[in-house]
Amino acid sequence: MLVGWVRMRKFVSLISLLLAFVALAGEGHAAISYQRVDGAPGRGLVIKGVFEFSDDPMQLVDEYTQYQADYISFDSPGGNVVTAIRFGRAIRALNARTLQIRALECASACAFAFVGGVERFAEPGSIGVHRISLSDDVPMDNKLAVSTVQLMTGEIIGYLTDMGVSPNLLQLSLSIDSTDIRYLTAAEMRDWNINTPEDMPSAQESAPPPPGAAPQESATPADMPSDPSASEEVAASEPGDLTTEAVDFVNRYNDEWSKDSASALAFMKGVYADEVSFFGNSVDKDAVLKEKAAFAQRWPERIYSVKPGSVTASCAGKCEMSGIVEWFAGNRDTGKTSAGMAEFSFVWNTASLQIESETGKVLATDKGAKAPDRLIHQWTGLDDICRTSVDRDGPETLRACKRRDELGPLLNRADWCYGHKDEAGINWEWHKCDANSRRYTSQ
Repeated sequence: MLVGWVRMRKFVSLISLLLAFVALAGEGHAAISYQRVDGAPGRGLVIKGVFEFSDDPMQLVDEYTQYQADYISFDSPGGNVVTAIRFGRAIRALNARTLQIRALECASACAFAFVGGVERFAEPGSIGVHRISLSDDVPMDNKLAVSTVQLMTGEIIGYLTDMGVSPNLLQLSLSIDSTDIRYLTAAEMRDWNINTPEDMPSAQESAPPPPGAAPQESATPADMPSDPSASEEVAASEPGDLTTEAVDFVNRYNDEWSKDSASALAFMKGVYADEVSFFGNSVDKDAVLKEKAAFAQRWPERIYSVKPGSVTASCAGKCEMSGIVEWFAGNRDTGKTSAGMAEFSFVWNTASLQIESETGKVLATDKGAKAPDRLIHQWTGLDDICRTSVDRDGPETLRACKRRDELGPLLNRADWCYGHKDEAGINWEWHKCDANSRRYTSQ
């Protein structure tokens, strides 16, 4: 096994030579396969081929575990973005390192799988990106195509945030035509945290903060936790920790706002200070509650859920926190719906347990949305972690299961159900509730 990541990076020229033989010996790109590379300074596992929707990342987990690889590399022109992200999350769950050289190809969707590495190093010009494109095999009108791209964009932003990578990577990708490829420079990979710092400690070398230490600040994407089910509570989970309490508060705030309007407004009455900086204006609590009541009347059915892993918080008496929330709202009387993704920021007084400042902005809207697709995607991602994690009893897995089982009832409140009565569990899917639907219960 490897002594350390820094040593591996020093041996990159030798690794390049080994992996170059993989490239020369390889056949044309096909479905995902795995090739083992053994030589100084360690064992490598190369993921080869095109990411397809049917590819199962659990096969990667099995290969990696059996081989006890020191790093993962890629020889892939891309493929299905959703699948590449699933592989990236599996790599992160394995606590694995990723390494990429120019002699092998990692382009398009492959870039998303690469950033799943807990520690990452790629040679300049070894990672290629371009705009994602929709499959020609699935016919769809322009409205559905726009909605799909918006949903996928939100999913990618959330994933990059989870992996500690700057969204600038996506911004650059969207500027490059899908028929072209743009390879990343050393500066881009450094500045956007695609390459992790050489002195970054490995998970085995990291230690929890000493008892009584001040809550750690997490203010940049590079500081984000490694798992999509996690937030700052991963880095600070001792009882009474202000950062953990802040994250719990944000989740509870949005869960309460997703209840019936009377319950939601009763909760809001207790969580705002008498004077609030509300979207840049200093107003009293009554003005905030009036704004909330008007919104609740317009959208009486609401689901709001913080995107897992998106919250950052800095606490010292007061907590400044920000994150991304996704929503689906409707009004049965008017037949109108609203869905999308927004950024939020709070200042929360930990003594009074009240909000002193709130601001935010809409990042994306899903025009014409008739289903809570974003929230179902959240639930599905959490369910995948809960069911397939290699660390079944680990804190990240338990958090994912807990949040999944909190989100399920919120979907029920919006009249969305999971599975039908007398239907095999393997066939359960989220759907608009009908007379034969199952109400969600903990899995």
